[in-house]
Amino acid sequence: MEAPNVPLLSNGTYDKLNAVLGADVSTLLTTFNAWQGVVLLLCLSWGVSSVSTNRRIKVAGAPVHGYWSWFEPTWFFKMRYAKDAHKTIVSGYHKYKDSPFILRRQDHDITILPTKYINELRTIPTAKLSRGRANFLEWGDQWAMHTLWSHSEWPIKAISENRNGQMVKYLEAIRKELDYAYAVEMPQIDDWTEIDIQPVIRNILVRIIGKMIVGNPACRSEEWLHLGEHFTEDFVAASIIMRLLPKWLHPIFTNIIPQRWRLRKGLQKARAIVDPAVFRHEEANKKRAQGKEVDEEDSMLNWIIDNADKDSVSKILPQIVLVMFVPAAHTTAMAISNVLFDLCSHPEWADKLQKEVIDITKEFGPVGEKLPVKDWTGKLEFLDSFFQESQRMSQPISITPNRYAYEDVTFKDGLKIPKGALVGFVAVHNQIDPEIAPNPEVFDPMRCLRKRNSSPEEKDKHLAGQPSKENFAFGFGSQACPGRNYAVAVLKMVLSRMLVDYEFKFKPGDSKPKKYHLMEFIIPDPTATLMMRKRK
Repeated sequence: MEAPNVPLLSNGTYDKLNAVLGADVSTLLTTFNAWQGVVLLLCLSWGVSSVSTNRRIKVAGAPVHGYWSWFEPTWFFKMRYAKDAHKTIVSGYHKYKDSPFILRRQDHDITILPTKYINELRTIPTAKLSRGRANFLEWGDQWAMHTLWSHSEWPIKAISENRNGQMVKYLEAIRKELDYAYAVEMPQIDDWTEIDIQPVIRNILVRIIGKMIVGNPACRSEEWLHLGEHFTEDFVAASIIMRLLPKWLHPIFTNIIPQRWRLRKGLQKARAIVDPAVFRHEEANKKRAQGKEVDEEDSMLNWIIDNADKDSVSKILPQIVLVMFVPAAHTTAMAISNVLFDLCSHPEWADKLQKEVIDITKEFGPVGEKLPVKDWTGKLEFLDSFFQESQRMSQPISITPNRYAYEDVTFKDGLKIPKGALVGFVAVHNQIDPEIAPNPEVFDPMRCLRKRNSSPEEKDKHLAGQPSKENFAFGFGSQACPGRNYAVAVLKMVLSRMLVDYEFKFKPGDSKPKKYHLMEFIIPDPTATLMMRKRK
């Protein structure tokens, strides 16, 4: 191939390169074979990656952890992080227990802070360190999730609002829907049968959480059930894919990956659910204004319609609904599945769990009959402790709580977090640190109950849904998960019924399903099954 006549660079630079290489640059470029081209591309990628990485915002003095050696290219290390993240996080925690260290990822570097800073975190306002902005960065930037993730304050308000007993009303609506969902989804089997239990639990949660968010009949519609089956999976998959890619590829791949196409269709389905629900609620309000009685249960969507400015939220109501739904149904369903897996791994605790539910039912009647759902489920102290131990051993994510620095923040000991930095804590510290949880490798469902019974001062502590230095599963501080009390009540309500109605065990030769680690996400084997039968 004939070399081009026009130099690719300015004359001075072109001549200097010719002198260094001992050959004409244009001639050299045209004589590369395929393998040489690949090597050149890798070298260029290495260089671009190094330059862009060096420009990232860093916490002064915090080392980058996880490189195999200084020979390892940064672009390769960032790709390897997707598979080795959990090992890297755990080894970093042990190595830098009392000082910050940096995890280097394709999307954003994240500075891991020692646990000693966690109490001070609660004193720093959202305007300085934001969980919402951190979540936006973690789940996708402008090319990944911008058109799907709502930045409205109304999802948080609707979940955390408890004036006039809203939480009592929402949980009562869930309790009623559980009767229907349980009858539809739970297998009616008298003999031991192998069941793919995870989708069964997920479908129950999709239905009952839907009752709280969008109400009936929307929560029973085909559109809602389809969203429950597919939307969260596509949302998480799209976020992971985009995080695995260099940023310069995001504008291209956001329009290529099929998960993004399905998410856009999911938004259309959500609109088809929301619009009729809004119309029904507005008609109900008109009848109320006329003094007529209306048979309408409370839902979070109705609360938003009544309390928000209609013009400001009408266009983004589907996003608001999905932002509430995505973390609620699937994470709670996963937690319930993990409790059943742990129960099958430790069947010696089954009778104690069942007896507690039966005793509470004898004293206070079925859930919701004499006591509100939250009060009734609050009586299940051993189930609470069992769940916390299961959650400790099977957390869904290895880094939390996360915060984004809107401005420079200085901790009391002088540690400075620069504006634009992303910080987090090792959430699985209670799995690996004997100072946090003695004998952390041992499954001990009495762990939290013993702490509560150790003294009168501890009686109201160590409860599921209470973030603490020992438990980051729901975040920490004023920006902890606003739906954690709902999640705990729903989990206990569903499990208490299943424990009384069914027996569970593993297939002969099976044990607790393995966990899969992808970046910071931790999920149980989605193919894991259980043997179950109705109690005799």
